[in-house]
Amino acid sequence: MAIRAWRRGIGLGLAGCVGLSGLPAMAEGGAAPVKHAITVDDVLAMRSLSGLTCAPDGRQAVYVVNEADMKADKRRKALWLVDIAAGKGGTAPLQLTSGEDSASAPAFSPDGRTIAFLSKRGKDKQAQVWLLDRRGGEASKLTDVKGSIADFRWSPDSKSLLLLITDPAPEPPKDDPERPLPVVVDDVKFKEDGTGFITATDHAHLALFDLATKAETRLTASDSFDVTTAEWSPDGKTIAYLANHALDSAAPATQWLTVVEAKPGALPRLVAKVPSASGQSLIWSADGTKITHLIGNEAKLNQYNQPHLAQTDVASGQTRTVASTGDIYVQRLVDLGGGRVGAILAEDRREVPAVIDPASGAIQRLGDGKLAVADQCASKDPKAPRAVIASGDAVMPEVYALEGTAMRALTAHNRALNSMIAWSPVRDFAAKTTDGSEVHGLLTLPAGYVEGQRYPTVLWIHGGPTAQDSHEIDPFRQWFAAQSYAVLAVNYRGSSGRGDVYGTTIAADWGNKEVLDLHAATDWAVAQGVADPARLMVGGWSYGGILTDFLIVRDNRFKAAFSGAGEGNIFALFGVDQYVQQYAQELGGPWQDTALWLRLSEPLLHADRIKTPTMFMGGIADDNVPLIGGQQLYQALKITGVPTRLIGYPDENHGIARPSFQRDRLERIVDWYKQHLK
Repeated sequence: MAIRAWRRGIGLGLAGCVGLSGLPAMAEGGAAPVKHAITVDDVLAMRSLSGLTCAPDGRQAVYVVNEADMKADKRRKALWLVDIAAGKGGTAPLQLTSGEDSASAPAFSPDGRTIAFLSKRGKDKQAQVWLLDRRGGEASKLTDVKGSIADFRWSPDSKSLLLLITDPAPEPPKDDPERPLPVVVDDVKFKEDGTGFITATDHAHLALFDLATKAETRLTASDSFDVTTAEWSPDGKTIAYLANHALDSAAPATQWLTVVEAKPGALPRLVAKVPSASGQSLIWSADGTKITHLIGNEAKLNQYNQPHLAQTDVASGQTRTVASTGDIYVQRLVDLGGGRVGAILAEDRREVPAVIDPASGAIQRLGDGKLAVADQCASKDPKAPRAVIASGDAVMPEVYALEGTAMRALTAHNRALNSMIAWSPVRDFAAKTTDGSEVHGLLTLPAGYVEGQRYPTVLWIHGGPTAQDSHEIDPFRQWFAAQSYAVLAVNYRGSSGRGDVYGTTIAADWGNKEVLDLHAATDWAVAQGVADPARLMVGGWSYGGILTDFLIVRDNRFKAAFSGAGEGNIFALFGVDQYVQQYAQELGGPWQDTALWLRLSEPLLHADRIKTPTMFMGGIADDNVPLIGGQQLYQALKITGVPTRLIGYPDENHGIARPSFQRDRLERIVDWYKQHLK
């Protein structure tokens, strides 16, 4: 149960082909595999791993493998089970479900006997909870609720489920099932990517589901807020949850930490209002007196969320930030037992697994320093290793056993494919900006790089902005490098990994300091003799597309640009995208500070200054950064005579999911760059 993020990545999906042979090509004489620079086929053949959850005894973990079925042009998700003792006499990973019926959100029952998961099968219009016996056999359908289940939690006694659910949408008249119903909205925030218009039935609430009777009982209301995450108390008598009140005039940008008895008709009790944080988790203390969770920033800075660790006393409602995490981006909490919390720390260009003691503030960093950890799970047995999903600059994602500083591979879903690819080297760099700041980033060298030779260079800008380019697998950077381009990935101000001040300094000042940082990185690459100043390109998706628009309106040295899911006129997105909360708290309405809104609309209002051939792209169903942002700048460049192109992907949201569209996007970007480098 987690809240949604904003303007984040490029939405590649990293799915792999069903039926991939997994056998690397061999050189003559049976020598080592013949390696090649990464291709589009390789990118699409990459399997992504997620949803990692550990068994209560810590012996096994279950996770989701996401593959692309190129023939069907869709993604498929299957559950796999791995023995965490693999490599020490354990067994190979076992596929539990077929990719034909996608599965997600796996969770072991507390008694360890069964695995529950979400799946939409047969005539079901929405995903339901299914059960698998841990010892094997066919899955059986457990729930048959009418609403949409977003997530669930097992009760400590394994007899009930806590469902995070929305009500079913109104159905058209029975005598005319084809007649559409009007969309009626009443909330301040009425748009969400992947949902579209938010109506009364779209608010998430909690319900209890009894496994024996299969009775569903509503536990919370859902008239004006969304429950975002919830957890049972250790004794199973109480449930704590966080509710996201989109615009709380008394305490904006807050999540309401609330407790309620786990029985029908119980009255919820507000414990505390805490600044919103992305990726929330709730961890009860063993005695049920405290809840460990994440905490964000003040309202004006909330969208540049640098989550820190905090504890709230359930009785008094007093919240205490764990001081040692006050300038560290903390994410992916897991309960390690004994009062300890497992976390992943976003630190300068690295994603580091750690153990935190909320009482003392002690932090122990783990891992080998080479692999970036994306997900994790653990049991409360201090002797059991933690399971993590990790990747590196030249290592595709796999599941590992984390044992102190050692990372022991448990799976090989991408190993054969990985061995076939000649990965381009990645180097750290730092550069000074004109205002005295220091910006850090990664330089991916082009395939066949020769020291002292200059290369065409792509400035590839990450989204977010609260994200970072780190030492993890990045198929886009490698794909550009395979075309003999050097690739600059810049952690501009606003990025995570370098503390609160660095992350929040761009609030209400978009397209200013970030552009200085991007200029500094580009100048550094030219000064180093790597980038050819006559063959520079730029591009990005989401906030990376937005910064591309700001960059090309001020700098004409780029020969080609790509702006994916960007916008050059913030006026056009007010009331159209999902960010009303951010506008109200960070910028004020366009009538309150019109001069600020005009400055943030510089790319369109000064589009006559743009001379860079630019391709605009986005999902036609995107409510995160709607395609109107690209449409307006495309129209402006058409009128001013600058080469431009507009691509919209039907039925796609902010993240492009259809494999054929993922292929099309990769190929179109490179073709656009090549066309305008000639």
